[in-house]
Amino acid sequence: MVQIICLANSKKYGDRCIAGIENSTGKWIRPVTNLEHGQVPKEMCLVDNEEPRLLDILEIPLLDTCPGYEYENRLIVHGKWQRVGQASIADILQYCEAEILHSQWQTSVPISFLESLLEHQRRTLQLMRTTKFQVDYCEGTRKWEASILTANAQTIRAKITDLALIDKLNQGTTIGNECLVTISLGQPWRKTDLDEFACWKLIAGVIELSKSDLIWMEMQRLGWSLAQGRSYLHQTYNKRSRQELTSTEITEFLNYLKSLPTPFNITV
Repeated sequence: MVQIICLANSKKYGDRCIAGIENSTGKWIRPVTNLEHGQVPKEMCLVDNEEPRLLDILEIPLLDTCPGYEYENRLIVHGKWQRVGQASIADILQYCEAEILHSQWQTSVPISFLESLLEHQRRTLQLMRTTKFQVDYCEGTRKWEASILTANAQTIRAKITDLALIDKLNQGTTIGNECLVTISLGQPWRKTDLDEFACWKLIAGVIELSKSDLIWMEMQRLGWSLAQGRSYLHQTYNKRSRQELTSTEITEFLNYLKSLPTPFNITV
């Protein structure tokens, strides 16, 4: 059994594509089946009759094999999936990357290029922090897409395959700009017989960051301890913790932290 922090539950050929980071190694894992495209039937990944949610810690029976071109693939074997815990934003921040994977290609990566790489270089999953997340519904394809700006000022536009987010968008829910986003490469595909097969970049998992999350992240950036944060709250608002702040005060505190420069001795 392998434990992963679930960072993607997306639609794949009518079934599911689950992916996450292994607790013990910090490596990405994508559980796959022997079906043509490796997709996971919905019934297979249910835990207590519910689909996996982002940040669930899942225990999954897997082999140490890697079918398909993707380095992260691991074959699912017989056994029951279990939810054994819940991760926090703090648990996954260390896995955020600064550079978009295979950034020399904006929307899709030729399969010929991926297959030319050494096995450990065929990476197809990553976690990015965004500072802008703009969603659009494409009437032509009837799909949701997003244009994102990363914390490192890179841009990408891709189709959204995160099932929970698609449900929210269909219900009219708006999404904030600051998120943690799982970017995944899809299966090889081409528009016409004249095109080369390529793997399109997809937005497979989106975790919207709350203001409380952002305050914690800014304190980490500044190297503030909890004691320093509490001291500031006491001096400024005569309150002892973030939980006592009003919505307006939380916004003020966050904006204040964002206005402070990163100390020269802090590595972000």
